[in-house]
Amino acid sequence: MRTTYEDLLRVARRDAVVAYNSAHADTTDLVAGWQATLTAARHHFRWLRLELSTSDFASADPLAAKGALAALARSIGAGGDLLASQSRSTRGAWDDENSLEAARAELAWIMDRAARASVARLKTAQTNDGLRRHLADVIAELKSVRKRGSPDIGDMRGLTTTLPHAAVDQPSQVILLAARWQAAHETTAPGGTLTRDLRSTTAQVRTVIGYGMHLAARLEQRGTTAELSRELAQALRLAGAATQHVARLWRTRLSDLNGRSEGPAESAFVELIGVMRAWMSDGERLTRPQDPLDDRRAGTVVRDVIDELMQSADRVAKVQQETVAWLVRRGHLFVPRVELAKRDPEFDRRPQVWRLRYPQPAWVRTNMVSCFDEVTAALAEVTDHLSAAARLARRIAGTSDLRRPYGPKHFVSPPVQPVPVVDPPVATRSPGGRYRPEYWDLIPEIYRDLDGLER
Repeated sequence: MRTTYEDLLRVARRDAVVAYNSAHADTTDLVAGWQATLTAARHHFRWLRLELSTSDFASADPLAAKGALAALARSIGAGGDLLASQSRSTRGAWDDENSLEAARAELAWIMDRAARASVARLKTAQTNDGLRRHLADVIAELKSVRKRGSPDIGDMRGLTTTLPHAAVDQPSQVILLAARWQAAHETTAPGGTLTRDLRSTTAQVRTVIGYGMHLAARLEQRGTTAELSRELAQALRLAGAATQHVARLWRTRLSDLNGRSEGPAESAFVELIGVMRAWMSDGERLTRPQDPLDDRRAGTVVRDVIDELMQSADRVAKVQQETVAWLVRRGHLFVPRVELAKRDPEFDRRPQVWRLRYPQPAWVRTNMVSCFDEVTAALAEVTDHLSAAARLARRIAGTSDLRRPYGPKHFVSPPVQPVPVVDPPVATRSPGGRYRPEYWDLIPEIYRDLDGLER
């Protein structure tokens, strides 16, 4: 499903053995192949907090490399690229010095095989004393690194790529699109988020929970995962009930804007849900939970899909919780005027002249956190249940030790000084009888304090 760091080290070790065994027969592009391997290893070692002191071989062109050493360079480079793709969510894997030493020792062993393969090729190739001395220096430098550490690389074993494998069928498409949906939310800065975007996110999470419950019901057929699947279904039921509460709060506690969300996450979700519906239906209706799975492979596929779905839903819910907290602290969200008056007695104590000249609006902006206690509590309940569901899904799929990176952190602490209460323009009455500010009047108010922020 996802490539792990342990997988790439295993592939690099295999390629090193292949290069070593073919050293006497293959003498093509020796210099270029070795330099490509050394360049990839130098990049890889830097992510393991080790700098090679041996310089590059000056007369080499790594771009011209072919053969076994070139394949080894690609494997080593892929491992370094995986380490480079990690984020703050997985940086704890570098805290264990024993794991770092073990990873360095493994990479040093791989490079030692490559260097000795190159030395063996020099015996049948034209004499190159400069390269021979260079290889001897590399082998000598790696000797001390290769002997240190243990074969267990600890938490680094489970470091994974940011996205799953390329899609080859509908289930793998669902897995890949779920990860992209998650990434779209993680890379959306909170500064430009509107209430309708928050409502859309809640609807997206509710929909994914519904499909997750359907998949969990199908997994209850399997004897080995039946109990965990029932626990997963219960966690999802609780999360679904919490999202219903959040959806009601978006309608009654905060002002809303007309129209549909146009953010990138909305488009990513529409694509995800289309492929998911096509995979889980027979053309007219969803497959019934009691329908038997075709074979063991089908059960494995369902476990992989629900693992990625729950991981993505959990992250999206947490991003929404962080976004709302950011917006509340900055005073960008609206509450009914009467609710703010209950908590701030000074709000309505204005001169009568002010009231006559500026009619009191139905909705006001505030950074008073107590006005949003119910919203934040409901969002926290959603994330708690989805986190439990994600843990259960990882246990069902056997991916409990994976450490998946997620998007960059956009949430910057706001200024310490309190944000003053800002009144929106005069509200108009909606067809349903509820006061609602006009869309074109609210836009300047919403974006007034966003100059300079990352959008």
